[in-house]
Amino acid sequence: MKAKRKLFGTDGIRGIANRYPLTPEMVQKIGIAYGVYLNAKFPNEKHTVVIGKDTRLSSDMIKSAFISGLTATGIDVIDVGVVPTPAISYFVKEGNLSGGVMVSASHNPYEYNGLKFFTREGKKFSEVEEGGLELVVFNKYELPKASPENIGRVFDGENLVESYEKHLESAGRYLAGLKIGIDCANGATFQIAPQVFKSLGARVFVFNAEPDGKNVNDGCGALHPEFIAQKVRDLNLHMGFAFDGDGDRCIAVDEEGNILNGDKLIAILAAHYAQKSKEVVATVMSNMGLEVFLREMGLKLHRTPVGDRFVAEKMDEVGALVGGEQSGHVIIKEFNETGDGILTAILIASITKSVKKPLSQLASMVKTFPQKLKNVRVKEKPPLERLEKLQKAIEEAEEKLADKGRVLVRYSGTEPVLRIMVEAEDERLIDVIIENLEKAVKEEGIAF
Repeated sequence: MKAKRKLFGTDGIRGIANRYPLTPEMVQKIGIAYGVYLNAKFPNEKHTVVIGKDTRLSSDMIKSAFISGLTATGIDVIDVGVVPTPAISYFVKEGNLSGGVMVSASHNPYEYNGLKFFTREGKKFSEVEEGGLELVVFNKYELPKASPENIGRVFDGENLVESYEKHLESAGRYLAGLKIGIDCANGATFQIAPQVFKSLGARVFVFNAEPDGKNVNDGCGALHPEFIAQKVRDLNLHMGFAFDGDGDRCIAVDEEGNILNGDKLIAILAAHYAQKSKEVVATVMSNMGLEVFLREMGLKLHRTPVGDRFVAEKMDEVGALVGGEQSGHVIIKEFNETGDGILTAILIASITKSVKKPLSQLASMVKTFPQKLKNVRVKEKPPLERLEKLQKAIEEAEEKLADKGRVLVRYSGTEPVLRIMVEAEDERLIDVIIENLEKAVKEEGIAF
């Protein structure tokens, strides 16, 4: 049985700013622990770590606290300011740095924040690496710090941002003639995304690119694609893209205003890369329709637990070039080690330009099964296998669905939520099953 994590969830450390573990004191301690971890894992090296942030009100505070701890251990820091999370992965890998850290809570409201850690290969920390860092954080001895002459320094790295923009541009083709709407969620993509699409020749319509620290993800971005869908219809655009707060997700909208989630984007990209790799990776949340489409294309779908880190690890294992999540995290191994919303948007736009077909036609290749997701807020998260009433309801649901649907019940790794997902050809059956499962959760006494 795996040890219970004290800090890390499914995507780094996450919580409400100025509450444990995201108090300045604790963040500084985590920064010290990370420095000690690097010095112990790679001794006799002078380490440099790149740090970026999103646009949340608390990002400056958390970044400063973390940097103070990290430099106290002798680690140098390159501060790149506001950038999307995938830029950190890119900078680490291209600059041969010791690691990278992103201050962000991704799609969560502005009150939340977090820390995402990247290895020297530009990959997200594995569970083993997270566990190793936690052992350092919670060890009973005082953590060693550098002598006065060896304290780390902080360097301005905003000049690196242009290299990331050039990297994104190199992935696409000239998009002249396309009218493209982008919703930056008042988040980390608000400067880079418009610039890159303009450089590629598209006529760009930019929305939600005026962050004030509190409006990140507020009624906009990847969690609210209906906003950009309406703009695409109103302005008669060829397509639209919505990013989340830290820019590692992308949801697309076709020229008719139809919303295309990560499954549709994975399908389009997998078909594009089919000659280079027959392996595709997605999570347990991805629709059965994606699996059917890929099978008909002669491609194999590998499923993982939820979390783009698990997707990336499986992609390395099976040699996949395309993988991702229904939520819009899409990884293209040719260009990056983690989900990159802007890159995904550029590639989708470039493919439509290349094949001279509207996005709606490309998306129509995948026939999705009806799928519904119900979030139930919970007071605690006991192991699901111990909840007898819920387990019985799940068994009954699976009997009703047989081989014509799926049921998935899991806890969120970042919120006090139990997620119930049901997929079937019959929507009425979906509603009945969700109602029964929600009732069972309430009978267990863990729901609010």
